[in-house]
Amino acid sequence: MIYKNKIIIVKIVMILICIITINFFTKKNEYKANNNKILILCEESKEYEQEKNELNDFDILNKIDKNNLHLKGTTYFYLNNVTPFNDLSNLIDEINYLKQNGIKFFIEASPVFVNTNLKAMGRFAECLRYAQSNGGRVIMSFPIMNSKKANGDSINSDLIYNSVKLAFDNYTNYWVYPVGISVDESLIYKKELKNILECTNTLFLNSKYDSNYDIDDSTIKSYDNVIQKIDLDNYTKNSKNNLYAKRAIYIESNYDFEEFKKNVDKIIKKEISFTSNSDLSSYMKFDNEVKSNVNGVFFNNKNVTPQRFISEDEYKSAFDTNNNNREENQDKADLTASNKVLEILSLVSLIIFLVMLILSKNIERKRFFK
Repeated sequence: MIYKNKIIIVKIVMILICIITINFFTKKNEYKANNNKILILCEESKEYEQEKNELNDFDILNKIDKNNLHLKGTTYFYLNNVTPFNDLSNLIDEINYLKQNGIKFFIEASPVFVNTNLKAMGRFAECLRYAQSNGGRVIMSFPIMNSKKANGDSINSDLIYNSVKLAFDNYTNYWVYPVGISVDESLIYKKELKNILECTNTLFLNSKYDSNYDIDDSTIKSYDNVIQKIDLDNYTKNSKNNLYAKRAIYIESNYDFEEFKKNVDKIIKKEISFTSNSDLSSYMKFDNEVKSNVNGVFFNNKNVTPQRFISEDEYKSAFDTNNNNREENQDKADLTASNKVLEILSLVSLIIFLVMLILSKNIERKRFFK
């Protein structure tokens, strides 16, 4: 009886070993990613070549992490190259169309250094505030920089730093809050610009589509967010394997509105899933600091997330009110100072009068007793 039981146990063990072995070799050749459209086969599989060709027909929107086979990567929408010379009415239409389609976006604004008191600057800032109140967050582009001055001397990095800081302050004075910088990829490796770019943890890189990023490069790793900018045509026509894990699909802001709509509609048809701009934790910091995260936008730790659009007239009236309050406070301060002077003069006059009165009495007394 014991012998028979041993034979049964041995048979069961052998069956289990066979099942496990078959399972092992089957799973070695075939894996499935989370996306049920994508089948990935190891090279030793007979069906590898056939499946590899079929994979090229799929529109894979994210990179595949081959270690755990999860789709990964983040894709943002980016409205590129917005300047004070844009057709601002057209820009408002573009912002409205993005909002209508539920697309949160980044909007790139060129730096402004001078003439910030002109009406044109007021209108431009008004459009950027409109973008902020309708799902947009502002990225400031790096200044156009020549490597040499006219006389051949190298440009002082302090001058560039002060220029970027000035442009940042000019925007925040208009209640426009940049949360990152757009910069040419070649500039991030220049040592003389390191202290300037470190004013932010978020860089949107202008680069060629086929540029190869060294993710482990110490320069790139020093920033929390390095995001590759890529135009829509390159994104839809070419392989996604060359893309960095964080990328921003951009559309030029100066397109005709109908052309802009066509491009946005292409994105919608491709079912590209965009990451919300609020999911990106970023900051820009000089003397003042702007932070952006899922909780909103903060200026010097004060919540300035726009709840509604602030028009140019409302912005001006707020400053006029502040100026009036300052003038009233100044008038009150001046009156207080004047009153104190009068009080002191009155007190001095009273003391002088009392002294003269006492002296006159003493003189009269001396005359009386002569």
